[in-house]
Amino acid sequence: MAVQLKAKVRESGKAKNLIKDGKIPAVIYGPNHGNLNVQLLEGEIESLISKAKETTPVHVTVDLNGIAEERDVFVKSVQFHKVSGKIIHVDLYEPDPNKHMRFKIPVEFVGEAEGIKTGGIFDVLLRDIEGEALPSNIIEEMKIDISAMKIGESLKVKDLKVPDNVKILQNAEDIIAVIKAPRAEEVTAPAEVTETAEPEAIKTKGKKEEEEKEEK
Repeated sequence: MAVQLKAKVRESGKAKNLIKDGKIPAVIYGPNHGNLNVQLLEGEIESLISKAKETTPVHVTVDLNGIAEERDVFVKSVQFHKVSGKIIHVDLYEPDPNKHMRFKIPVEFVGEAEGIKTGGIFDVLLRDIEGEALPSNIIEEMKIDISAMKIGESLKVKDLKVPDNVKILQNAEDIIAVIKAPRAEEVTAPAEVTETAEPEAIKTKGKKEEEEKEEK
């Protein structure tokens, strides 16, 4: 079910002034229409972003100077302020309803696997699956029950059950998750120390930490 959102056509002006007034500049774009600059209420878009995914359908009612226009879109990208972390711009993509589009289906695991209960380690290799469908048939997320998985078993893309109107583009043999056996702790005996007349000094080299960069 689509999330409802209200927007208003945006007149030319500085984005900073909009943000000060609690409004967020955005653009609706797609193959069937030209770019439409709009403004969104900060509270509404923040609420939507906190729970929506890239695959979440959004139904936007745009106020075009008193005339309501309906648009079906997906949140394509969100820009955040580098310091405050607040939303400063949103891109809303309006696909052709009659053409297939590619998307990534987020994967959510439910249940507690038998293998985890017996000490196994659950290792996730894929967080989303590539697919293709008409915009109205896009799967928002895929819940996978892992309750029956045991140590040594894996879940592959070919094991997924999807509707006939959705085509999976991911390699069928790709592993989504696996339950590995716990590693046995190896105990090594301490090396025998022999005294020398002039022992050599041991130099320890520090490791330089790299700053992590986030993705989008």
